[in-house]
Amino acid sequence: MPSKTRLLALVASLSAANAALRVGLAGLPPNVRPTAFLIIIAGTVCGPFPGFVVGWLSMTLSDLVLVPGPWTIETSAGMALVGVLAGFVWYRSDNPSRMRMAVGGYLLAMLYDIGTAFVDVFLYHLPWWTTLLGLYVPFIVPGFSPWPFGFAHELTTAMLCGTIGPSVTRQIRKVYQRASG
Repeated sequence: MPSKTRLLALVASLSAANAALRVGLAGLPPNVRPTAFLIIIAGTVCGPFPGFVVGWLSMTLSDLVLVPGPWTIETSAGMALVGVLAGFVWYRSDNPSRMRMAVGGYLLAMLYDIGTAFVDVFLYHLPWWTTLLGLYVPFIVPGFSPWPFGFAHELTTAMLCGTIGPSVTRQIRKVYQRASG
């Protein structure tokens, strides 16, 4: 069993790396970042509660640098939920398959996107149909974006989870367990 200090160091490292990547890649097309992927990895390697912490800290710390606002709470809570769910799904799994991680990553990212869209509907009194369709259909909202935010986020997360997710999980677990042994 890894020590609490090692767990804290891993959670802090994953949170800091994720926040730095989110800030550093801010100029790319929206939602083409490894944010949800690294939170899923945190939940998978460390468990539900550390996944929650990495999800919350990653979004909160990066928003403090980018543009903090009332949305910081909803995005942090949403990504914390992604980390918790990933921990419940894969923490006890010895070797999660590429397909399961890709499908699960897609669904977790979609849950986050739709969940935060619904929160936006209530917080900002937006029409629900344009808010949800705006995730997937470019130009649906006048003056908004030609970019399908939701699909880009979900596809990026699924591709990362399916291609490198299992190997990253194995490598972190190997180093983490070796360091604690």
